[in-house]
Amino acid sequence: MEKFVTILVVGTGGFIGAVSRYTITGMIHRITPLFLPAGTLVVNVIGCLVIGILMSFVASRELVNDQAKLFLITGFLGSLTTFSTFGYETVDLLNRQKLPGLAFLNVAGNVILGLLAVWLGHQLFKLIAGS
Repeated sequence: MEKFVTILVVGTGGFIGAVSRYTITGMIHRITPLFLPAGTLVVNVIGCLVIGILMSFVASRELVNDQAKLFLITGFLGSLTTFSTFGYETVDLLNRQKLPGLAFLNVAGNVILGLLAVWLGHQLFKLIAGS
């Protein structure tokens, strides 16, 4: 029964993360030019920011429930962010659209902004928690 509950917790987080990703990506694509996959970039940066905050929170609290970590990190953030789509869209910029400059910008943006967002999330948590 415990294994079933764990699967249910991860699956529920995954469902919410996937629906959030679909919604955010759709909104971003409606307001940005189509030549750069900005929706994937935005959800990846948001996910990095949130994991920076969550991991700092988890590290500062010994009483964080394992189920909550599975729900938020494995389920929600695991389905919100997407490395496979990032890879596909980057290769698509190279192959189909013949845009190596935009492909490089996509890679640089996801990596640099993602790492910056994790660091920022950690710093925000420290500021809010007063540590």
